[in-house]
Amino acid sequence: MKRFLIFIFFTLTLSCYKKAVNFYEIFPTYWKSILCSQVEIKDEWAYPLNIKNLFEKDKDEWVFCFVELRNVYSRHSLLWKWFKNGELYKKSQEVIISAQESRKNVVAWDKIHLDNTVEKGKWTVVILMDGKSVDRKDFEIK
Repeated sequence: MKRFLIFIFFTLTLSCYKKAVNFYEIFPTYWKSILCSQVEIKDEWAYPLNIKNLFEKDKDEWVFCFVELRNVYSRHSLLWKWFKNGELYKKSQEVIISAQESRKNVVAWDKIHLDNTVEKGKWTVVILMDGKSVDRKDFEIK
């Protein structure tokens, strides 16, 4: 009988054991977003070049919105929405980020081409992660 009670005690005790949840597995760190006119890919990583928030159509060909995430341990999605005077100009395709043990930090970007269809003026890009707004950047095109 004593052994049976000890067995029941340990069984109940172990059934109450709960693994601690790693906060970063659930919530990756949205590290930063940067506006730039070029992105350089070097050594399996991407770097923003010509960081600015004032773009000139006669000098710049692109506006990039560059995003960096840290502590990515699970699947997430990114989406960019580009607005001119509060009206949606472009919505990116959803970018799916899947966690890999060898890659805990991730960079991604979207861009608009400064062609004749892009109007000069004040613009905003909104970055969404997993369907929720995490950042916005205001910039100007001259």
